[in-house]
Amino acid sequence: MILTSSTKVFSAGLDLLEMYEPEEQRLREFWTAVQQVYLDLHGSRLATIAGINGPAPAAGCMMAMACDYRISNRKGIMGLNEAQFGLVAPPWMGDLMLKTVGQREAEKALMLGTLYPAEDALQIGLIDELVDDDIVEVCKERALKWTKIPPHSRVASKMLLRKDQLDKVAATRSEDLDLFVNVCFSDKVQKNLGLYLESLKKK
Repeated sequence: MILTSSTKVFSAGLDLLEMYEPEEQRLREFWTAVQQVYLDLHGSRLATIAGINGPAPAAGCMMAMACDYRISNRKGIMGLNEAQFGLVAPPWMGDLMLKTVGQREAEKALMLGTLYPAEDALQIGLIDELVDDDIVEVCKERALKWTKIPPHSRVASKMLLRKDQLDKVAATRSEDLDLFVNVCFSDKVQKNLGLYLESLKKK
C-alpha cells in the first residue's frame, strides 16, 4: 500500500479546529479515530510505503513513521511539531519517534517541535530515501521489493518488532484518550491554540 497525496501537502496533520473550543464527545470520537489510524497502519499486514510529497507535520509525520518505508521528494518537511503550539505529542507518538530516529534526536525533535526539511530528515533516519523523480513511480518500484518477500515471514518479522508497542497502545487507549481530552480542555492549551490559529490567518 502506498500512502501519499494528490496535493502539494502529504498531510497537514490534525485539524486543530477540532481541538479548539471543542465539544467533549466529538473530541473523544476524534481522538479515538486518530488512535485507530495508528494501530491499523503500523500494524497492517500489508507492506506500507509513504510517499511524502510535501509538508507532513504532527499527525502527518506520525502516519509516515507508521509506514514500513518512507520516501520523500525535496518538498517534504516533517516532524512532531506539537510543542510549537503548546501541545505535547502523546506518549505513543513520542515512542514512535524514538524508535525511528533514536533517543537524542527524538528528545530534540519533541522538545523543540522541529520540522525537518527532507535533507535533514534523511540524515537523522526520519525518511529512508530522498528522490527527485516522480515519487509515486518510485514508490511503486520500491514496493516490488517488498512484495517479493513471502507475506507470512514479512508480517511475522514486522510483528516481532512492533507487537509489544501496538499491544501497549491498544491496552492504554482509554487512559490516552482521557489525557488528550484533559490537555485539550486546559486553559493554557486553548489559549495557545487560539493564538496559533490566529497566526495562521496572517500567513
